[in-house]
Amino acid sequence: MISFLKKLGFYSRLYDQSSINREMSSSETRAQKKQPPSPISSLPEEIFVDIVARVSRSYYPTLSQVSRRFRSLVASPELYARRSVLQRTEQCIYVAISKDQTSDIHWFTLCIKPNGGGGTSDHRLVHIPSLPPMPLQGSYVAVGSSIFVMGGFQDWSITSSVSLIDCRSHTAQPLADMPKAVAGSVAQVIDGKIYVIGGANGHSPMKSRSRTMMEFDIETEVWKLKSRLDWEQGKVWFSSVAMGGKIYMRTCYNSFVCDPVTSPDHFVKDEVLHSKEWLGSCVVEDVLFYYDVRGKCLRAYDPKLRSWGVVNGLEGLLPRGCSWSKAASYGGGKMVLFMQTEEIWCAEIAVERRQGGDIWGTVEWCEVVLGGNFRIMDCVPVAVLL
Repeated sequence: MISFLKKLGFYSRLYDQSSINREMSSSETRAQKKQPPSPISSLPEEIFVDIVARVSRSYYPTLSQVSRRFRSLVASPELYARRSVLQRTEQCIYVAISKDQTSDIHWFTLCIKPNGGGGTSDHRLVHIPSLPPMPLQGSYVAVGSSIFVMGGFQDWSITSSVSLIDCRSHTAQPLADMPKAVAGSVAQVIDGKIYVIGGANGHSPMKSRSRTMMEFDIETEVWKLKSRLDWEQGKVWFSSVAMGGKIYMRTCYNSFVCDPVTSPDHFVKDEVLHSKEWLGSCVVEDVLFYYDVRGKCLRAYDPKLRSWGVVNGLEGLLPRGCSWSKAASYGGGKMVLFMQTEEIWCAEIAVERRQGGDIWGTVEWCEVVLGGNFRIMDCVPVAVLL
């Protein structure tokens, strides 16, 4: 990507901070008029749009700081119309963040900030100001280039509202409410349907747990109550993933596997899976991964072998003193791992199974991506149509 930007002829203008400041200063801009125009400024609009449409969305927050022309283009519908014509997808990470775990959710995205002339880049979480605050403890699933936001606590009350975030335009629109108001539910997508399981349906989450499964047909946009499940009162779901058409869920006391299509009211306990505290987990190539904060290692669970293992090759490469973590798949055998110390760190890790069956990991990069008193409530990988 760096070499591509160099060819455009504005590498130094893009990555040199003094150049960005000159673009934003009216006095310096007048002085620059005496200099020859940059190659990019002389391009016809159609070619300019086509070039930027081929640049990764991760660079857009930085591009918008270069000049008014870039800022206007990044926000224009013409750019996204051109990206759609190209028919390419890009894996993006969206992060739901609360200031103090009691305030509303604000959405951030993981972006790339080019860093100097050495061909390196910094990564950061960038706030998406066009998206409104959303309920705390909602459930989030990605479908296509969109994120469904369902339920949660809004103004200290549990809501049944559903919002759809368009990750191409960073806008949100309301959809039909869920049949019941819940917060902190398990939510996964299986065979074109979203399943929302359990959650709190009263002001006391530990004493007022919902024992229902709600099903949303993505094509018809119709909700229905799938079944009333026979769960003990007070069950709290802490983590869930979807693998092989099944939903894997964890409570404090047990882990369960459910096939919502064929056996929606039949939950099978998995004691091997529950032998580890798999919180903030993700799935990469049909293997579950999570970072064990206490054991200071990345663990992997293979549902076919029904066994746990430790990912090799990561010793000493991740930050110490991590109090919690959340992971998300990143495509191509990779994952991103967010870790909380006094700041929020993020690492991109490539994982592979080598001869003998052992899983090894390679840290592509590991950096602080956000400072301050923030808490990541969830991270959602989205395959955004360019």
